[in-house]
Amino acid sequence: MKSLPSQEMPSDEFVAVIRRDAPDAGELLWMKDDRTYCSAIVREGVARIECGDLPESWPRKGVLKVTTGEPYQTKPGEQPSLFVFLAIVEGEHGPYDYKGAAPEAAGPVHDAVVTFASGRKLGLISYEKHSRQITETEICGADGAVCFPAYYPNR
Repeated sequence: MKSLPSQEMPSDEFVAVIRRDAPDAGELLWMKDDRTYCSAIVREGVARIECGDLPESWPRKGVLKVTTGEPYQTKPGEQPSLFVFLAIVEGEHGPYDYKGAAPEAAGPVHDAVVTFASGRKLGLISYEKHSRQITETEICGADGAVCFPAYYPNR
């Protein structure tokens, strides 16, 4: 993960590693402040960094942000074979997993919790799918208090 530009990354104590997979892949997330997040999705040593503001409200209780899926190509010119999703939720409700059985082309769900000095906690979740077409499903926290659509966040 050393391939990330150091000027864009805070020190290690402020970064949540949601998933580390091999020496050159994983998902990281950090909060610049209590409203601004940055995420890095690393594959084959190359990072895609996105920063944004959390919304003031969301139609689902406790869910602040769910991405629409970042496509990754294994070879240039081919259709993407991997889509990586990130979610940010209020509180500590994990571990998170698919509601019911995981769809056939779904990757595992990974999560971490960030606690701010104020005591506020955010759950950071990453997961993936290996196909454009996949059954609709939800991801829920272990306590069932927070659930959201996994692959179609705007529905």
